[in-house]
Amino acid sequence: GEAAAMAQLQAFAEGGVNGGPLAASEPGRNLPGEAGTSALSAALSVGTLSPRQAWAAARGARALARSAEALTSIGVWEQELAWREFYQQALFHFPELAEGPYRPQWKVFPWENDPERLRAWREGCTGFPIVDAAMRQLNTSGWMHNRCRMIVASFLVKDLICDWRQGEQVFMQRLVDGDLAANNGGWQWSASSGMDPRPLRIFNPATQASKFDPEATYIRRWLPELAHVATADLISGAIGPLERRDYPEPIVSHKVQQARFKALHAALPRG
Repeated sequence: GEAAAMAQLQAFAEGGVNGGPLAASEPGRNLPGEAGTSALSAALSVGTLSPRQAWAAARGARALARSAEALTSIGVWEQELAWREFYQQALFHFPELAEGPYRPQWKVFPWENDPERLRAWREGCTGFPIVDAAMRQLNTSGWMHNRCRMIVASFLVKDLICDWRQGEQVFMQRLVDGDLAANNGGWQWSASSGMDPRPLRIFNPATQASKFDPEATYIRRWLPELAHVATADLISGAIGPLERRDYPEPIVSHKVQQARFKALHAALPRG
């Protein structure tokens, strides 16, 4: 309820004045193995906390901050709140975003939509540890770290070549913080079909794991069957058959699928 959301906001923002959660959220907010985010998204999505209240708390923390590092962290969180509002405004002014892509050429993209690949992605059985850990977190808890949302979205669209709207639907069905505007904006950003001026962005799962889960803490937490595997192998996904046991082989080659997606993208009509 509202009282719990306000208490959570207060603990996050006011603690930020003296080196608490908000002041220390950068760069920890990008590390899914750490508790570096506000975890206020569910409260914002159901209205027990308003974005104006969150913004006011951030401004209050900014006024009392004592270091450049704290100001940087507060600024990043303010940017995240602003992006959330941007997607709300975008959907309000362009309601057709709820049905399909913002960029018209994406309406004719030849999605492959392999049902078995979609099922493997949905259930966290792709053979890519960082992707599967994130999907297991979603399926178990109803929440997923934002960095991982970007990783699994890129993987579904650009490795498995599945229509981003299928992933958008899965997220809305399973997320406790599911918000139509924010979810749609995030998926269109990952698919390169939205208002982002960058034409093409493809995440390499191994590179993402190396940067944001370097000790494989997050992977081991959500894939306990791989806890015995060496960190380097968990990050790269190159797990030997004896250590793999019942964990699936990768369902695709990232290198092959990346080239295929780029070729399909290059063939889209321009303008």
